[in-house]
Amino acid sequence: MLLKQLMEAFDVLDSSTVTGKDVENYLRSIQPDANIEVYELKGPSGSTDMVKVRIPGSRGKASGGSAPTIGILGRLGGIGARPDVIGFVSDGDGALAAITVAAKLLDMRKKGDVLEGDVFVSTQICPHAPTQP
Repeated sequence: MLLKQLMEAFDVLDSSTVTGKDVENYLRSIQPDANIEVYELKGPSGSTDMVKVRIPGSRGKASGGSAPTIGILGRLGGIGARPDVIGFVSDGDGALAAITVAAKLLDMRKKGDVLEGDVFVSTQICPHAPTQP
């Protein structure tokens, strides 16, 4: 059950000032040495933070094994459309799902339950996504 991680991730993401670094800090509170990369993408309409989490498996390619790798991509990571729409918007579901899964897998790993294959989780964090009329 990952209800705890879902609620925690939502609490982190449901903010007009959330950044990729905030998400990284949340995930590091679960596993301090987690493999997390955060970087900013800039474009003509604004910017967004990208978050990538790599969770090695017990027999995954990261450790020289041959177990399959899976990637989880949180699409539509625009979690807010401020100032046009206030609060967490439906496009944020992808980011929320991705961060929730990363949190749960990191927690499982910390407790000794490690998947065989590597897992890559990636999403964007954007509390001010541009909207179209």
